[in-house]
Amino acid sequence: MPVGLPKIPLPILDPDDDDQESDCNGLYRRRILILGSEITSELANILSGALIFFSLADSSRKFKFFINSPGGSVIDGIAIYDTIQTLLAPVETIVMGVAASMACFILNGGTSRIAFPHARVMMHQPSSPYLVEKMRDFIIDGYRKTTLKSRTKIMADLERDVFMSAIEAKEYGLVDLISGENIFEFP
Repeated sequence: MPVGLPKIPLPILDPDDDDQESDCNGLYRRRILILGSEITSELANILSGALIFFSLADSSRKFKFFINSPGGSVIDGIAIYDTIQTLLAPVETIVMGVAASMACFILNGGTSRIAFPHARVMMHQPSSPYLVEKMRDFIIDGYRKTTLKSRTKIMADLERDVFMSAIEAKEYGLVDLISGENIFEFP
């Protein structure tokens, strides 16, 4: 489990089991995932693995993917983004603090994208020693798909650190809505 992930007990209700224990992966079982630190290989593998595992169990139930991250590894961020894009299960991405750099790109990949009212979003040029040009093109195309901005506009914005409030991120097209509705309702 990622460092800092809250352990929420989920009671195991089995009438035949006298030794009832609780499962501390209650958030996972409720399909709530939290990207709450720098993106690393270990964290990307844990989050991608949880997305795949629970999606294989039931691809009709949506995930809530909360983000409060300064970004991190480009390759590992793309792995999380690709996992979200590949799943049949919908993944709602929600920025609750900051979604900077690769965390912003992951936020952008959700089937619905939400920002808490005081969240901050920051996009900028990816920096990676591997295949920089191809990764930059992939990231630009990912942003183009959801923001409907031109390639030229996104390239210009990526050249500098663009910090946005929740309202500015919605106007730019990085999020679909600012929370105020009950985002914790599950079907």
